[in-house]
Amino acid sequence: MADESPSRRDYLTIKAYDPATKGEIDVYLSHARLLAVGRRSKGQILEAAEVVPQVLQCRGSVFEGFRSDEDEDKRGVGWRCYCGVPDRSYSPDGERCPPRRGQVYLVFVNEDRVVYNWRWEKADPDDPQVPQGVENRFTRRLS
Repeated sequence: MADESPSRRDYLTIKAYDPATKGEIDVYLSHARLLAVGRRSKGQILEAAEVVPQVLQCRGSVFEGFRSDEDEDKRGVGWRCYCGVPDRSYSPDGERCPPRRGQVYLVFVNEDRVVYNWRWEKADPDDPQVPQGVENRFTRRLS
């Protein structure tokens, strides 16, 4: 898949900041994953639609290489983790809220540039743009 992009029928394309080139790359979010998330709550689907792209494009902290199995994609090799504090969060019923205090939003992308997970985590008190324990989770910081 490295040389060809996924089918538009199966994936949505999202622009993401590429710290290696300082430009943009395409990453992909599966329709099946969005449908599964949408069954959980309206807030989670709104985060996928609005917060995930914001974090991918925000030029915040980007890490490469995962040291923790919990961060790896079960379907392939993990590649990057994009971290940022977006301008919003959502309640389970879909109400727009301020960003979660003391937390950072993480978006995980595998080596095929497919977004496979995203979530809020506690931020590092010394660097609120990254999660706690960042030095033990990732092999390299790109930005």
